[in-house]
Amino acid sequence: MTFFERIRYLNMTKSKTDKHLICLILTSIFCVSLSIPDSFATTDKKHEITIVIPAEVLASFVNDVLPVEITNDRRFSGAIRVKSIDKLELGIDKVSFSVNVHGEDITYTGKIGNLPASLSFGSVDASFNCEASIRYDKENSILYVRPQIVEKRNSDELLWPLLVALIGKKEYPVEIQRLKPLIAKFSNKSVIIRMHISNIYTTKNRLFIEIRPGVEDR
Repeated sequence: MTFFERIRYLNMTKSKTDKHLICLILTSIFCVSLSIPDSFATTDKKHEITIVIPAEVLASFVNDVLPVEITNDRRFSGAIRVKSIDKLELGIDKVSFSVNVHGEDITYTGKIGNLPASLSFGSVDASFNCEASIRYDKENSILYVRPQIVEKRNSDELLWPLLVALIGKKEYPVEIQRLKPLIAKFSNKSVIIRMHISNIYTTKNRLFIEIRPGVEDR
């Protein structure tokens, strides 16, 4: 089964902000989590299944789906694409990584501080370090992500504050639908196994997805 077939199988929705880099990463992480060989699952006393995925595996899958365009701000024209990420690290509900971007025919029309500005950058290459905090709304099945650029590695001095503004410090929602139910047959009886994601969190370079299965007669 291909990566995109897995995405369709899990029936995940795309949020309006899915072109933002952080949302892409966490959505990609979720889509592949149930089928990668380096992840593993455990059960706890509450009858939940916990899927654990190492940071290096997540980074590999994210780079597989790149490049992706992140220029969805009307102040920009042209296209800025994320080429790759590296140095992915997971802390307690926190993600940090380095980003490499490439842009073509980039112009900016807006304000810098309180002054109007119109700038042309042409082709650009930039690298920066980024951090994001995450929190999962269990009741509404929404993962909230708050990204922030924390350090530039190389970038045009004028382009740098614009990239910071493009990524932003807002909290972006990533809506996650329930997994498709499974139908199991035992002799002449069929049961439906429904999967509910009860929690998503990160710590110690691991992503944890807690799933609570429920069984009912068909």
